Amino acid sequence: MALLSEDDVKSSLVTGATGFIGRRLVAALRQRGVNIRVLARDTAKVSHLWPDAVAGYYGDMIKPETLLGTCEDVATVFHLAGYAHAIGIPDSEAKELHRRITVDGTQALLAEAIRAGVKRFIYVSSAKAMGEGDAACLDESSPPAPETYYGLARLTAERLVLAAGTEHGLHVCNLRLPLVYGRDNQGNLAQMIAAVDRGWFPPLPEVNNKRSLVHVDDVVQAMLLAASMPAARGQTYLVTDDQVYSTRQIYILICAALNRPVPGWMIPLGFLKFCARWGDLIGRARGRPFVLNSDALGKLIDSAWYNSAKIRSELGFQPRQTLETALPEMVAEYRRRSQRTGAG
Repeated sequence: MALLSEDDVKSSLVTGATGFIGRRLVAALRQRGVNIRVLARDTAKVSHLWPDAVAGYYGDMIKPETLLGTCEDVATVFHLAGYAHAIGIPDSEAKELHRRITVDGTQALLAEAIRAGVKRFIYVSSAKAMGEGDAACLDESSPPAPETYYGLARLTAERLVLAAGTEHGLHVCNLRLPLVYGRDNQGNLAQMIAAVDRGWFPPLPEVNNKRSLVHVDDVVQAMLLAASMPAARGQTYLVTDDQVYSTRQIYILICAALNRPVPGWMIPLGFLKFCARWGDLIGRARGRPFVLNSDALGKLIDSAWYNSAKIRSELGFQPRQTLETALPEMVAEYRRRSQRTGAG
């Protein structure tokens, strides 16, 4: 699959390139012979990751003036950067950071892309722009109902991207991702693998919640399709591995990959909810969230379920990985890391 026509390719700019997804995208672009320009706050990290292989440009999404000139001679922008974490930060401050980095930063990058004559702008967003949906399976036609400042900022940025496409003739596309898994990810699933291995993660009951996930390599596949397929112009797509997981199923799959037996007992859901309510009280008393509270429990037992039929039918997207096929590699990486650090 060609990324772009040879006549169009000058170079591709990648924001968020030093992150989990960004590193995989850069590797895929390099394999295709694309000239790559990376926008980062830490250009030394860029040089460390890709010595002499990509061009590192300093840029900070919170400082629009640093974006000037970064899109010159660029055909395609892959915009992965954004503000994600707001743990322990007051709501008012978190809301402002999401606005300045994700919304205002995207708007400034779009303005620079338009000024420089960029042809394609692919925005990597989040399924949280839609909300969780609970028991309902959401697709692109579902009315968006973001539940967090993060989700609201992503939705606002998506709308800016689509508007720029309409007003300035850019080939734009938004990709909404659920939780992304794969080797090198140090996020929630990696932490869950470590907790299960060390016996710190309790065996949860089967509550039949439904969660969507996607492998990082399939995210890269979706980005390349979004940039190369004319049908993607002006579209927003959900991207999943086409599987549905309950938290209990994820736990069992992790136990199998770790070669650990699944405990024959489970913690009752009512007891977990009781502990979570106490966690809420402890968190309020000490001024920071307790390890188990209603929000943390909700992330474990609630549903966040999405349908990716649109990108499969319109762009020919075919997920190649599932959590079950990916876990052995993730567990092997966890084992190597534990040996290096002496953890576990």
